[in-house]
Amino acid sequence: MEKYYRPYNESEIKILRSRKYSYWDHFEHFGLRWVFVSLLLLAPFLLYEKFIQEVSPETELPIAIAIEIIAIAIVIYFMNKMGEIGWNKKVEKEIKNGKAEILKIKTDKVLKRRQTHDLGSGFYLKISDHETLYLQGQYYDELQYSRKFPNTEFELVKTTLTLNDLLDIQSFGKYLKPEKKLKAFTNEQYDKEKVHYDGDLLNIPIDEIK
Repeated sequence: MEKYYRPYNESEIKILRSRKYSYWDHFEHFGLRWVFVSLLLLAPFLLYEKFIQEVSPETELPIAIAIEIIAIAIVIYFMNKMGEIGWNKKVEKEIKNGKAEILKIKTDKVLKRRQTHDLGSGFYLKISDHETLYLQGQYYDELQYSRKFPNTEFELVKTTLTLNDLLDIQSFGKYLKPEKKLKAFTNEQYDKEKVHYDGDLLNIPIDEIK
């Protein structure tokens, strides 16, 4: 397996830009959260007015304005903390300064693990006599249906914009049918962290994987 980095090409830049938020996306996300937080903050005030004591109109208006200002501040804070507000700038910065991570893989043996929790099937690829690469995701299932994956020789194109973010798969060899299917990981194995995750390079011979 070979790893190297290169600038994004035009098709990869197009994919990255398609992941940016539109003005409508921002408006919709902000609006829904604003309504939810506003109702959450207004609830104690409404309950107080209904069951304890009515509040005069002169007092209601300043309270309502204060609540809405607080609601807006809370929504903006969490949108910024989750990276949503600065996401578009982050994408453009990645396109300008970042590089695509290329994993060039050659293999002659593949095993398939049945999917758990709708995560997609897993594929074990022999990298060497003592190393096995584990790939998992619904996109790999889709490619297998068209017999483009697994393949004897292919490249994974990833971006560091988010963890293990796959942009493209380029196949150069022949379709390689998995030699056998393994049972799906159980909930108990997930609880004990005795599972494998997409992108794991395992120091285990492929024949020892069960």
